[in-house]
Amino acid sequence: MVKVAVHKDEIELIRLAVRNDQSAFFRLFERYSDQVYAFVLGIIPQPQDAEDICQETFDKAFRNISTYREDWAFSTWLYKIAQNTAFDFYRKRIANISTSVATSAVDYSETTESLEPTRSPEDNLITQQTFEQLIKAIKGLDIKYRKVAELRFIHDYAYEEIAKELDLPVNTVKTHINRARKLLAEKWKS
Repeated sequence: MVKVAVHKDEIELIRLAVRNDQSAFFRLFERYSDQVYAFVLGIIPQPQDAEDICQETFDKAFRNISTYREDWAFSTWLYKIAQNTAFDFYRKRIANISTSVATSAVDYSETTESLEPTRSPEDNLITQQTFEQLIKAIKGLDIKYRKVAELRFIHDYAYEEIAKELDLPVNTVKTHINRARKLLAEKWKS
C-alpha cells in the first residue's frame, strides 16, 4: 500500500515538473540525487567528475522530462540518462586526448604556452587507463554486443551507421546497444 502511495506522489511530482514547476524539480532532485551520484560513481571513479555528470544528468532529465513515460520507473529513466552521460563523458575525454596528442606533436616545437589549461600527466594517465578499461570491458562482451559497443562507444557511430555497417535492422542495433550498456555498467561496477 505504501509503495503505491509513493508511486502516486512521484507521478504527481513528475506531472508538475512537466508543467515547469521548479519546486517539483527540486523535490525530485532531492529524492534521487544521492542514488544517481552513487550510480555514476560506480561508473566514473573520480568524485568530481561523477558529481559533474550527476548534475548534467539532472539538467538533461529536467530539460527532457516531457519524454518520460509513466509506465517506466522514474529512477530507471534517470539511471539510463546517467549511464549515457557517463559514456558520453568518456568519449569526449578520449577525443580530447587524441586531439591533445596530435596537437602536441605538431605544436611542440612552435610554442611552450597554451591558451587552454594543460592537463597534468596524471590526468592523462587516468584517462588513458579508463579508456583501456572500457576497451577491455567491451572486448569481454558477448560477440553480438561487442561490435555494436565498439562502434557506438569508441567510434561514436550513429545507430543508422552501425546498422548499415553490420547489416542489421536499426531496432536490433538499439537493443544490442542497450544491452551492451547494461553489461558494461555491471562490469564497470565490479
